[in-house]
Amino acid sequence: MPHEKAGSLIPELMVRDTRFKPVNSKQLTHFIEDTQRTLSIEDLKLLIEGAHEFGVELSEKQVSLFALFLDGLCSWNRRMNLTGISERREMMIKLLLDPLVALPYLPSGGTVLDVGSGAGIPGVPLKIARKELEVHLLESKAKKVSFLRNMIRTLGLTGIAAYEGRAEKRSTPSGLFPSYDVVTARALAPLRKTVSICSPYLTQGSILVTFKGSKVNKEIQDSEGLLEELHLRLSKKISYRLPETGGSRYLVILKKETN
Repeated sequence: MPHEKAGSLIPELMVRDTRFKPVNSKQLTHFIEDTQRTLSIEDLKLLIEGAHEFGVELSEKQVSLFALFLDGLCSWNRRMNLTGISERREMMIKLLLDPLVALPYLPSGGTVLDVGSGAGIPGVPLKIARKELEVHLLESKAKKVSFLRNMIRTLGLTGIAAYEGRAEKRSTPSGLFPSYDVVTARALAPLRKTVSICSPYLTQGSILVTFKGSKVNKEIQDSEGLLEELHLRLSKKISYRLPETGGSRYLVILKKETN
C-alpha cells in the first residue's frame, strides 16, 4: 500500500506561480492594508507557512484571494449553515489550508469536479492556488450553490462554475463534462460510498482525490472489492497533520486503470 508523508515530496513538487512573486511571512503588513481584510498577521503567516509545508508557494494575489474567500465564508456562515466551523482561524486551517495538501499531486492543468462541494471545499482553494485548473463545483443545496456563484463573482475567478445537482442520481446538470481528469470529495461519505458516487465521472487515467481521518485503513479495506470491480487502484495514501488540530489526516488518491 503506497504510504507517504506529505512533506517528503516538497522539494521536487514545489508549486510556484512564476507570474507573481511568492510572499513570505515578513511581507504581511501591506496585505492587510491592500486587501482591507480582517486577517491578522498571525493568521496570514499561518496560511503562507502552512501552505509551504505542503509544497505550495502562494503569491501575493493568491493570499489576497484566500483572505477574501475567508471573509465570504464567515459572512455567509452567519446567515446559513455553510459549515459547522464558526471560529475564523479554524476555518482557515480546515477549509483553506487542508485542501492545499492535494495540490502537488494534481496535474498542472486539466479538469476537476468537486462532488458535494458544500462551501466550495476543496474546489475553490485548489482553483485559487492553481488557476490553470478548470473546476466544476457540484452541490445539491440551492442556497450553497448561490453562495458559490456569489463567491466566484466576488473573487473574479474564471474557469470555475457551480452546478446544482446530486452526483448519485446520475442526473448530470447541463454544463458538466461526461468525465474529468480529477474528481475530489471531502467530507462526502465513507470511501466505499464516495467511490460509488464519483466513479461515473472517472475515465482511464483519471484520479479520485479524497480526504480521510483515523478510519482510513478500514475504509480502504471495506472498499477493496468495489475498487477492483471498477478498475480503480490505490495510487497514494499520504499522511499529514494540520497546524493546531492534533491527529493525523490522510489524502487518499485512487487512479482509474481502465474503463
